[in-house]
Amino acid sequence: MSKYNFKYGKDEIEIDLEGRINNVLPNKSDYIKDVKSEIIKSIENPTGTKPLKDIIKPGEKVLFVVSDITRAWVKTGKFLIHIVDYLNSIGVKDEDISAIVAVGTHRPATEEEKKIIVGEELYTRIKVFNHDSRNNDELEYIGTSSLGTPAYINKAVINSDRVILVGGITFHLFAGFGGGAKSVVPGVAGIETVQHNHRLVFNKGEHSGLNLNARANKIKGNPMREDITEICRKVSPDFLINAVLDSDGNFIQFAAGDFEKAWLEGCNTTRDLYGIKLENRSDITIASAGGYPKDINLYQSVKTIDNSLYSGKDGSVLILLSQCVEGLGADEFMQWFKYETLDDMETALKQNFTVPGYAAYKTLYAAKTRKVLLLSSLDDDVVKKFGFTPVKSLDEAVKTAYKLAGENPNVVLMPYGGSTLPV
Repeated sequence: MSKYNFKYGKDEIEIDLEGRINNVLPNKSDYIKDVKSEIIKSIENPTGTKPLKDIIKPGEKVLFVVSDITRAWVKTGKFLIHIVDYLNSIGVKDEDISAIVAVGTHRPATEEEKKIIVGEELYTRIKVFNHDSRNNDELEYIGTSSLGTPAYINKAVINSDRVILVGGITFHLFAGFGGGAKSVVPGVAGIETVQHNHRLVFNKGEHSGLNLNARANKIKGNPMREDITEICRKVSPDFLINAVLDSDGNFIQFAAGDFEKAWLEGCNTTRDLYGIKLENRSDITIASAGGYPKDINLYQSVKTIDNSLYSGKDGSVLILLSQCVEGLGADEFMQWFKYETLDDMETALKQNFTVPGYAAYKTLYAAKTRKVLLLSSLDDDVVKKFGFTPVKSLDEAVKTAYKLAGENPNVVLMPYGGSTLPV
């Protein structure tokens, strides 16, 4: 018997476990001690393009495309100020610099959230404004992709002299990785563009199911990601700066340069940190979303659910720890469970794709392919609506899981389930 700890809300839960245990932990890496000097080094020695000082000239209008508040973990404000100061040093004035919050189809950022995103000082120095995917007056049509996606992009991005994409890289449920061209689609794209692109997560035809190439850690052959990249090439942003952070929120790398080549370098770093090889798939997976705020609601924990699916065999047991102190999260999320089958949910998503709807689909998909035991503060009736089994303690969940899995189970632990991906 050995002791293991899992984060749950603001607490930790300890459990004794026996059997064949594989503890999936992020790999260690040195973190950046001097953020300012590393940022300057990265933009003066970029990947796949000229240094930033040779791209931007004084008098040109510069637009940063920054992630919204749902990506606050990127800590954009901690490094964006050094980039703006650098632009000042080469003759670009604050009045010629602005930032568009790439909210995609999310709600607009509040003024307080804008301060968090770019940092309080920059908020007072440069213009910060929201993208609106539903305002046709703000959108410009730039063509249709080879996969048939009509590309409507915010006019501010199209009309700026220079565009710099700013974001962070992690594994992504269906786009392979976050960051990169996702700043453009869905970040500053029209609702029609976003929905057409996101429908590529499904195979063509009625009740055809998920396209299994549209998944985490998959770039080449991932139709959704390739469509995003193709549209971003039409926009042709001038530069990209994407951060890779460790599980403690320290900066590990600033990928800088060409929007695709530099991003791919950051993806490789993310794989090295969080892609954990498993020799054998589990009979039991125990996964924590990582504690507060990562398990603040069930919607935020869907990434953990998805990552956990790669660890276990079909029909295996998944124990999920997600306190959900604020309930389900997105109001729309629960509404999708009026559809009781994956086929019905798929049909509805193909008609009106939304990310909360896809998260609901993945939740139901997990319930259909795994025996899911959920430790949370949600009402039992709500948990059962998802097809999950509610449990009141981790000890109860483990005892139930061992009964279901049989003798000498192979057990995989994912204490950082939202970040680590079994590969």
